[in-house]
Amino acid sequence: MTLLTAVAIFSPLGNYKIGGQNAIPRLKRISWFAIVLCTTIAVGILFWGSAEPLSHYLFPPEFKGFEPNSEAAKSFALGALYFHWGFTPYAIYAVPALVFALMYYSGKSNFSLSIMLRPILGSYPNKFWVAGLDMFSLFALVTGMAAALGAGILSLSGGFLAFFPQLDPTFLTVIITLAILLTFIISASTGIEKGIKNLSLFNLGFFFLIAILFVIFGEKAHIFNSIGTGFIEYFSNFTDLSLQLSGAGNSWTYDWSTFNFAMWMAWAPMTALFLGKIAIGRTVREFLLVNWFLPALFCLIWMGIFGGTTVDFASNDSEVYKGLFLNSGPESIIYQVFEDMGYFKMFAQLFILGIFISYVTAADSSTDALASISMKKQDGDPFRSDTNLKVIWGVLIGFLSWVMITFSGIDGVRILSVIGGLPALFFLLLVSVCLILILISPKKYLGNQ
Repeated sequence: MTLLTAVAIFSPLGNYKIGGQNAIPRLKRISWFAIVLCTTIAVGILFWGSAEPLSHYLFPPEFKGFEPNSEAAKSFALGALYFHWGFTPYAIYAVPALVFALMYYSGKSNFSLSIMLRPILGSYPNKFWVAGLDMFSLFALVTGMAAALGAGILSLSGGFLAFFPQLDPTFLTVIITLAILLTFIISASTGIEKGIKNLSLFNLGFFFLIAILFVIFGEKAHIFNSIGTGFIEYFSNFTDLSLQLSGAGNSWTYDWSTFNFAMWMAWAPMTALFLGKIAIGRTVREFLLVNWFLPALFCLIWMGIFGGTTVDFASNDSEVYKGLFLNSGPESIIYQVFEDMGYFKMFAQLFILGIFISYVTAADSSTDALASISMKKQDGDPFRSDTNLKVIWGVLIGFLSWVMITFSGIDGVRILSVIGGLPALFFLLLVSVCLILILISPKKYLGNQ
């Protein structure tokens, strides 16, 4: 999908305007980018930015032959982190979102996942296919969102327990879940062009604030070196990790590559509906820059800052970090990093608020798509969806997430991700074929665009 996205951005299709030449964008570019970034990130980069590279550093994959806590393991950790959170996962979002946007705005169509497969199924697909695709994608997104919320709840719990160790963890997760749901319900009632837009802009500014402060108060030379190392290792390991040339069947591959991409794929079909419908009036090239290249670049720089700092501290005191990872869980790692930096209180408070806002923003966007596809009738404006349906879906996802993390912890998050990603995988393969057909003959499928 990464190569397919790169081909699309430089192809003649890049000049096509979503919705036709007279279509007018509904959002300013900065608002559009903020919504896209916050919808796709959720709490992933906040939760895994420190925990994942530490795991690769302490427990490198057997098929690479690295010694734990070695320089080679450190470099590989950053490269693997970039692979799991960079251009490949964003291509998983961008491809179906682009196909949906092109098909949806090429003529009057119902808000349904099946229109992404119109190049294969034809303009009038069987109703069974339409209902089946929507059902499987609803299932995939609900499990994917529940997994992301579970990661966010665990990370928030870790933060609060660092401040108040006497709190009961089970009771704390209930309170955090309810607080997220209440905030989300308030935001959901205001729509895309108000609540989602404003919250996303605030969230984007918050991300930049945390990253800039981290660089200012951290070891600048080490951070910039980590970012450079991450890019070098990413490109050198891209083919091996993408095709699993040396890691096929290995537990590391399942625990990390399969888990990460399953989570992205679980979100992708339904999130594509939301990302596609807000792209009216933009060219394909603009769409791919904002939905693929720029958010991936942002994530890579973020991961270099936080992941690099984490493995640097861990290399100085690996036993402390290993003990925390094994005994307190991955959610505790970032707070130890704040402690080692000497600015625990400031960063921990900002981080807790960032996680909270991030999930609410992502949930708002994704449940908008869930509500739209669940509506029996569309009111003609794709930017509007039923608030009651959004609330119902949000409560269901919150309950599922709380049950899984209460009884299974981080393993529950992994299980939900893989379950949701499996049906989405087959759908995304078909959507990729559809994009290839559109690239070959755009006039045949896009009509007025």
